[in-house]
Amino acid sequence: MVPVGNEPLLKLDNLHKHFGQRSGLTDLIFGRDKEIVKAVDGVSFDLQEEDAVGVIGESGCGKSTLLHTLIGFHEPTKGEIYYEGEPISEFSKADWKEYRRNVQIIFQDPFNTLDPKLTVKETLKEPLIVHNMENKEERIHDVLERVELSPSEQYAEQFPDQLSGGEKQRVAIARALVLEPKVLLADEPVSMLDVSTQASILDLLSDLVDSLGVSLLYISHDLSTVSYVCDAVNVMYLGTNVETGPTTEIIEDPLHPYTQGLISAIPIPDPDYDRPRTEIQGSAQDPVDIGGGCRFADRCPEKMDICEKAPELVDAGSNRKVSCHLHYDHDEIDNNKDAHPTES
Repeated sequence: MVPVGNEPLLKLDNLHKHFGQRSGLTDLIFGRDKEIVKAVDGVSFDLQEEDAVGVIGESGCGKSTLLHTLIGFHEPTKGEIYYEGEPISEFSKADWKEYRRNVQIIFQDPFNTLDPKLTVKETLKEPLIVHNMENKEERIHDVLERVELSPSEQYAEQFPDQLSGGEKQRVAIARALVLEPKVLLADEPVSMLDVSTQASILDLLSDLVDSLGVSLLYISHDLSTVSYVCDAVNVMYLGTNVETGPTTEIIEDPLHPYTQGLISAIPIPDPDYDRPRTEIQGSAQDPVDIGGGCRFADRCPEKMDICEKAPELVDAGSNRKVSCHLHYDHDEIDNNKDAHPTES
């Protein structure tokens, strides 16, 4: 693959991933059509070189499906993923092998992602063998030092059951780094660790972005951890982006009511600090047969009649976008549509 111009390292263009499901045995017997689960439903954003971008949302919003589609576990239903300007839908077998070396994933659960029968050295050597990389011993010890598992000679001979949760996750990060990738996809990598260990792993990820120049796509339900490592954030709700922009600006001035609720739910370590409780009630609806209106309307404290119409993701200034009827001129949007009608 040859990079095209100054294209982003990764680009998602109107990405969809839908799944078909039947509600029961009778549907299967009578051949009823499957219900469509819209796990990812029209997501677009870029990941530039040496950038750290977060994707935040509640469980079930589609963020893990998004990550698994990026790594190739799922084939997109619609839309395209571009790597260095090349659409992955046109990849050859050799292209896919190169892509999977350069785009590595760190899974959520460090307790079940390591083979208990393999030492740390054997775990790290496997991907090096698959990709025919030289200097295996040197690479293994270098990467263990990089993730602060020192002395590397000692950790290399240990089995997973001899490691703490934080050490297991460092080995998982080392396994991703040993191939010298350009992109790390981190799927809630600290959610199963205690708070003190979370901080050290977040420090490590932040340092890796700075020192190695690797790009990071960080998935989480916890906006406080995303703000720790990410330059920009995409807020997802029921498969779509509802707000995007620089992390600091979104935290200081959230525009979408859902983002406001997420930020108001972040714990503040001050027992004397008094603030209003979040107004988000209930839980997200099942992403099956989603109606045409705003997907957040049934939980939104700012709900209006116009929310029966789906809002668009529009510019909100300062490299920000928001999908909410509170934040754009409907007449201007409609006039632009009339001047540039969509082709059928």
